[in-house]
Amino acid sequence: MTPILAATRPETLLQGALTGALGAVSVPATVVVLLVILTGVSVWGVMMARRAAATRRSGDAKVWALEQQLQGLRGLAADAERDREEMAEVLGLQKRKTEALRSRSRILEKILAISARFNATRNMGELVDKITAAVEEVGGFRKSVLYLWSDKTRAYEARGFAGISSLSKSQLAGMQVSGEEFAQLTDPRFRYSNCFLVLQDSRGIGDGLFADLDDSPVPGIMARDWSAAHLLIAPLTTATGETLGYLSLDEPADGLIPGMVEIRQLEFLVYQATIALESAAVYDRLASNNAELSLASEKLNSLADMKTNFVANVSHELRTPLTSISAYAELLQSQMGSLSEEARGEFLKVIHNESLKLTGIINDILDIGEMENGRPRLHREEADIVSLVRHLEESWRSRALERDITLEVRAGAESIVLPGDKTLLNQLLTKLVGNAFKFNRDGGRVTITVEETGTAVRMTVEDTGIGIPEDKLGQIFESFYQVDGSATREHNGQGLGLAICHDIVTHHDGRIWAENLQPQGARFTVLLPRRPAVLQSIQPGDRYVANLDPGEFVQRMMHWISESLGAQVVTLMQPDAGDDYLQIKAAIGLPESVVQSARIRKGSGVAGKVWATGRTILVEDLTRDQRFLHEVNEPRYSTPSLLCVPLVRDRDLIGVLAVNNRQDGRPLDDDDRLLLEAMAPRLTRMLTVMDTWQGSAREFGALGETLRSVTPVGRPGRESILDVCREACLATARRLMLPDEDLQPLAFTLEFHDVGMRAVPPQLLNRPGPLDDPARLLVRQHVEVGLEILAPLDPGPRARQLVLHHHENFDGTGYPAGLAGEAIPLGARLLRLTDTMAALLCPRPWRPALSLDEALAEVRKGSGSAYCPRLTEPFLREIEERRDRILSLQAFGEEDMALHRPALDRRGMIPIRP
Repeated sequence: MTPILAATRPETLLQGALTGALGAVSVPATVVVLLVILTGVSVWGVMMARRAAATRRSGDAKVWALEQQLQGLRGLAADAERDREEMAEVLGLQKRKTEALRSRSRILEKILAISARFNATRNMGELVDKITAAVEEVGGFRKSVLYLWSDKTRAYEARGFAGISSLSKSQLAGMQVSGEEFAQLTDPRFRYSNCFLVLQDSRGIGDGLFADLDDSPVPGIMARDWSAAHLLIAPLTTATGETLGYLSLDEPADGLIPGMVEIRQLEFLVYQATIALESAAVYDRLASNNAELSLASEKLNSLADMKTNFVANVSHELRTPLTSISAYAELLQSQMGSLSEEARGEFLKVIHNESLKLTGIINDILDIGEMENGRPRLHREEADIVSLVRHLEESWRSRALERDITLEVRAGAESIVLPGDKTLLNQLLTKLVGNAFKFNRDGGRVTITVEETGTAVRMTVEDTGIGIPEDKLGQIFESFYQVDGSATREHNGQGLGLAICHDIVTHHDGRIWAENLQPQGARFTVLLPRRPAVLQSIQPGDRYVANLDPGEFVQRMMHWISESLGAQVVTLMQPDAGDDYLQIKAAIGLPESVVQSARIRKGSGVAGKVWATGRTILVEDLTRDQRFLHEVNEPRYSTPSLLCVPLVRDRDLIGVLAVNNRQDGRPLDDDDRLLLEAMAPRLTRMLTVMDTWQGSAREFGALGETLRSVTPVGRPGRESILDVCREACLATARRLMLPDEDLQPLAFTLEFHDVGMRAVPPQLLNRPGPLDDPARLLVRQHVEVGLEILAPLDPGPRARQLVLHHHENFDGTGYPAGLAGEAIPLGARLLRLTDTMAALLCPRPWRPALSLDEALAEVRKGSGSAYCPRLTEPFLREIEERRDRILSLQAFGEEDMALHRPALDRRGMIPIRP
């Protein structure tokens, strides 16, 4: 080491300093040693401190580095945890979506399986039960009611129920939803997908409430609680846009408003239900149509036979007396001088008798023509029916003596007066008694009875002849019908007599029917009402009667236009019912074939363009106007101009009027346009008045026919068993606390629910034992016929509902809809009980009346099957309370059910297989 470096070492410097110090100061050695030690220790301490500080700094740096590394690791761990959570969330979401898809798939599979069950069900009652059960199973709604539209009651009726109590079912079954009320439920403001979410207090949900609802669960929406006021309406709409009905849904199982996924699943189920309902309805219609076609085929075959035989029979009937008259007249002419006075008298008698036969045939044919065209108003006067019978009795006895027939005439009084047309009543008696002689056997018996029955007159004509085949009883009152229609038949005639009898009785608001007697023979019964005269206060204006029929009115209207414009061709066209094309209503100057066959589409030709635009078109020269060159038909246009104007009512075009071919040969011009346009509103008003009058006339006629049908021909002179049963029915309804709005239609239908029985031939009403299919169909049709008859009276939806369903059985085996249980309106169930009780307590042709105890036992036996068990006992208690009155009426004598017999409608005059 160099000296310089050595001198600069710390220990060298310390040693030099100490030496110098010692040399200068005399210090004890111990102190020096201590100082040296202390100095060394201090230096060592400093050195150690410096080293410790350095070590600490190094350690801190390492710690800091380690902390940095730890923080980095913690960040990586947090990132990893976040990634793990995100992955878990993604996996969970995917799992939920998978489960949701599986759930949807399972539900869709279930819906398809349910749909298969739907489509395999043809019975409407079973189908509606399956639909409501499926909605509860798949849709998750605890309560559901299926409403179906009824053309008969013109309202939506509750047909299927799920989760509804018996009392609620009964209440809902009696309620009806009109088309207007359904339109309120399905207001566009309430739309929720293809369903409608409404509040039962008629306040709807705002349009934007569900705008953000999609396939994913949205907490803000899915958390919406279902309130007691909510109601979900799911319409059953076909592919053609027809609404068959709707489902009213309440109380979802989870208590929440369903999301869009659930709604779409529900809509798919509803769509499948709609298809099944449509198919079931079509199946029912096809079955009904097939049965009706079978009956119509029989009817057509019968008419064809009648048509085939009519000419031959009438020719035979006319030729026979003419031949006799001609032969005897010729003999008289050629041998007048050689014939004795007796022979001439005999010849003249034959000619006279044959002339009478010929006159009778011609009169019958004329009567039939008058009958078909509508008889004039009857000449009513007070007619003594007993006097009429006594007046004809002498001629009947002469005829009876010729064939050794015993004639018996019974009259219940010396005089029985009723308002009627004496001439027609005389004709009625003559034809009925004439038939009794004609079809009787030599040595037989004819019995004629005239008696009062309540407020009616009953006439019966009985014979011991050949009778009437049971399957022909529904046809004998038809025009030209004969049991034996062959030209070689034993009995002469044209088949007009009974048809004329039926018409005479109908015009007297009476009833007529036929039935066979045992062991042989037939009985014809006529009931004629005895009604008091109606006096009216007549005002001067009331005597006006329109003396123009629609045809004559249209003729005058068309002539007015033609003469006013001097046009040879005038054509009035109006749209058809479907607004598909214009058809000619009336025309002057056109061929008949054109008038009957012309059809003009909107926008086609001049008239079609006027229909499309609603504007007048005046074509001065069709041969030069480029727009209509292809429309020109030279034979129809003697002048080339054409004027066509629209007929507009309340902004709706109701017709088009076209004129052309002026009589003076000049073309139509703008002056003609002004005139025709001025006449157009007047013409429109005329058409409106005529349409209104025709509609009113049809309605007036329908009301008159309905009043004739629903007015009893007479009433018993005392209380009837039917009256007592009706009283018990209303008393039961009051015990059940039915309000007046339910009692009123019940009282109405108790009186008129069976007016449709006029379409059922009497032989079916009197036939014991089960009916075959055609006969059963006829009987069941009386419900719908009754609704048609009552329609002009506007009975209201509730009364129509009771009429429609009063033959439903509690177990679903009734008709026409096969309703079951509480789905049958309560009033209809009461009607069912009333009808049955009255029928059991009254005699029928095939059985006597049951005793009251027997009738009560019979009804109790049917409780739960035919009758509602909830109503049976209250009704029977009311009957029991009237026991004395019923027993008294039964003891008094046989109930005259004939007074309740409806008129035989022409629909009932069809063959019935025995």
